[in-house]
Order: sequence, then structure tokens, then C-alpha cells
Amino acid sequence: MGMQKMKKTAKKVVKKVDHFAKAERLIAAVLTLTPLVLFLTDTCPSTQGHFRTSISNYVFMPHSYWFGSLLALAGALFIFNGAQHMSAQQEDEADKRRAKSRFGKGYNILFGVALFGVIYFDHINHTWLHYIFAGIFFVGCGLAMILTRETKLNTLGDVLGILTLLALAVYFFITWIYGEDNHWYTLLWAEWIGLFFIAIYFIVESHQRDLKEEAANLY
Repeated sequence: MGMQKMKKTAKKVVKKVDHFAKAERLIAAVLTLTPLVLFLTDTCPSTQGHFRTSISNYVFMPHSYWFGSLLALAGALFIFNGAQHMSAQQEDEADKRRAKSRFGKGYNILFGVALFGVIYFDHINHTWLHYIFAGIFFVGCGLAMILTRETKLNTLGDVLGILTLLALAVYFFITWIYGEDNHWYTLLWAEWIGLFFIAIYFIVESHQRDLKEEAANLY
């Protein structure tokens, strides 16, 4: 009887958490379009018809609230994800704790805070702070995908993590060789590619956990 009650509790928690997970997947998918949305809403005459050199540069667009709101949405996504995981550790019941903790990683709080740092400290007036926060997000997410070993997605995580870091490394290497203004592969493209890989891993990992729970009859 006690086992059935614990199972029922776990199912209830998983169902509640699953609503959050589905919302996160949708937000993650939408965020991959962030550079395109910023491009389409940029009304500055000097940048009409072409992308700016980086996502961060859109903070100077006339309607910069688009930049702030999209990055704030991403930051909130990561912070909520990590907070949900941390709150699970406070649960007294093991089944309830296990069911809730599958949703999110505690370190995502750091990545979310880093995105807010990117918003508040632009790359012109607060160069070092800006790039430190941006580095924490992109490099941190790349390393997290490579180092996470809690699911069956080890190979996918390795590939996507390496590609995320490689996208950035290629930009800095080409810039070091040719200079910043002498090639088409701007920081925006490196960031966009990185966002795409991060979102893919986020969505696939969430779906993988759903399959695991279905197999355990938690739905």
C-alpha cells in the first residue's frame, strides 16, 4: 500500500513537472530564432538589410527592448530550470525528490545569471564584464554538454558540446588571422550556431527523460 502511494506521488509530481518541461522546450526552440528576430526588428538605417556583427550589438538598436526581452526570456529559462532542480533536493520523500530532480540542472542558474549580465553590461562600455558573462554562458554550456554523464546522451552531448566550442574557436582563429572586418564569419554566426546546438541538446535531453519515465510507468 505504501509503495502504491509513493508511486502515485511520483506520478503526480512528474505530471506537474512535465508541463514546465514542455514549455521550456518550446521556449528553447523559439530562442534559436533570436538573431533572426533581432534582424527583422532592427530599424537602424545603417544596419538595414544585413546582420550586425554580434547578437550583443543589437543592444544598440532603436527598439532594444527586443534584445532585452529575448535574452531575459532565455536567462529566466535557465534560472528556473536550475532552481527547480535545487528545490527538489529539499524534498523529504525520495520518490518525490527523484521525480522532481530529473527536471533541470543546478548549474543552469549560473548560465541564466550570465545572460542577464550580458544584457546589463554591453560590450562597448563594459567590455571585460560583458565578455566574461558571455564566456560563462557559451563555454559553460558547451562544457556542461560534454561533462554531463547522467543520461544516455553522452555521445550527442560530446558532439554538440564540441561543435558549440568549435563554432566560437573558429571565429576567434579566423579573426586572429585576417582581422575582425576582413571575413564574413562574424561573432553573430558563431553565437547563433552555439545557441542552436545548446537548444538541440536541451530539447533532446528533456525528451529522453520523458521516455525514461514512460518506461518506468510514471505517466
